[in-house]
Amino acid sequence: MTESTQNQTNYFDLHITGVGYVNRIREVPVKRGEHFWACDIAALHGAEDAIEYTRFDCRVSGSEAAKLIKRLDKACRDKKKILIGFKLGDLYAETFVYEKGDKAGQTGVSLKARLLTISWIKVDGESVYIAPPKQEDSLATEASTSA
Repeated sequence: MTESTQNQTNYFDLHITGVGYVNRIREVPVKRGEHFWACDIAALHGAEDAIEYTRFDCRVSGSEAAKLIKRLDKACRDKKKILIGFKLGDLYAETFVYEKGDKAGQTGVSLKARLLTISWIKVDGESVYIAPPKQEDSLATEASTSA
């Protein structure tokens, strides 16, 4: 074992994949470092005839995802329905206190995550983006078809 492999850190990934509506696209300024893009995703789950939603407040981390979210900013401001296939990582919960409305003064919980990838996008029901197949996927497909 070399010294470099002894100091290598291994990670266990927890990823969430799903389908959801994108809302509240915004560029977040920071005092130190570079600004970043963020959005909310209302993820769909449950039976097709009784859909439920879970909201994720996401920092856009993947470089391709950031380009796509930036391109969707105007559509979001124009109140268009943006539906995406997504992969999230690094999920955690954060508490906050409601400041307005019926729940003012009550504690709420926000699910935070990093938006890693977007596999497809539909705006108002029209497909506007489909991610190209990953290199590994195309190699596996070629290997299985040539066998």
